[in-house]
Amino acid sequence: MNTRSDILLVGQTPPPYHGQAVVTAMLFEHDWGDLKVERLRMSYSDSIDAVGKFALGKLLHLLSLILKTWWIAFTKNPAVFYYLPASANKAPVIRDILYLTAVRWCFAKTIFHYHAGGLPPYLNSIGKLGKIAKKIYGHADVSIDVIETEPPSGSFFSSKENVVVRNGIDAKAALRSRKEDDIFQIIFVGLLSEGKGLMQIVETAKILKDRSCPFQCKVIGDWSSTTFHNEIVAKIKNEHLEDSFQFTGALSGADKWQAYADADCFFFPSHYEAETFGIVLVEAMAYSLPLVTTRWRGIPRVVESGNCAILCDIKSPNLFADALEELCTNAEKRKEMGQAARAHYEARYTRERFICSMEKVFRDALTS
Repeated sequence: MNTRSDILLVGQTPPPYHGQAVVTAMLFEHDWGDLKVERLRMSYSDSIDAVGKFALGKLLHLLSLILKTWWIAFTKNPAVFYYLPASANKAPVIRDILYLTAVRWCFAKTIFHYHAGGLPPYLNSIGKLGKIAKKIYGHADVSIDVIETEPPSGSFFSSKENVVVRNGIDAKAALRSRKEDDIFQIIFVGLLSEGKGLMQIVETAKILKDRSCPFQCKVIGDWSSTTFHNEIVAKIKNEHLEDSFQFTGALSGADKWQAYADADCFFFPSHYEAETFGIVLVEAMAYSLPLVTTRWRGIPRVVESGNCAILCDIKSPNLFADALEELCTNAEKRKEMGQAARAHYEARYTRERFICSMEKVFRDALTS
């Protein structure tokens, strides 16, 4: 009897909670039917502030992953190796060089799934190390982008095939618990960092307050660093905005879905260097929220043709404030954009659509 497996999935699943980990978890949890799928979880970081940083424990975990991968390769003999390359940071790139050098040769075919943006230009900027990494990532059988890019990420690495699979989610049902005439609630979900636009959120809030626009800003996520946390808290205090903000920390499961259901608008002023998709945009669309976001990286393509987003230039608090004030004062527009957001989600970003697309990539790789 043939006990050979078809695919080995290697990736980070929550915690910590971020877009790549959440989407990877769906692949790990799915029942792939007749496909024989092995799963190997990476757990380099248990908190968001540890992502991309070196630690001795991560080195030990790397060694453990190599040994586990060898064991699966030699006992289950999967034909396809699925992996998510690093973000544009030195420590995870070095980790990938060591890990992929040790294990990639064990498999007949390789699929790389590029969730983090900016890796090709970053490798070009770091000299010899970048050239080594480019070779290690090179010539994958399939490279997957989460959104259309020109050129595709895999072309930099001479992939044999480049495909696009847009992320999807399964949003759990949650009913609004706030009254419709409650104060206009703006919600942000994501990493609380400079690149995600947290400083612009505070600056925008100051403009809205000066215009006497009633609002409440609910901010959900983990802080990227204690230093940045203190900087934002000081800024809010200096601008006398304490009553306008609620910081909940990271939320997951029913608590996160309820926060979306209770909001009136989703504000995502990202200029994050590695931004490619923004899974939180899809989560907001699933809950019929109009979006105010930026013309940055893959964001416009995520919301394109959806009539559900107001796009602004990055780092533009006055433009953000104009958009949010319009939504605050125009309930009909808010409703129309929210309905369009839900329709856009159902047409493009459901969990079922995502899983079906990934299954096609896997089966095509196995049969090509």
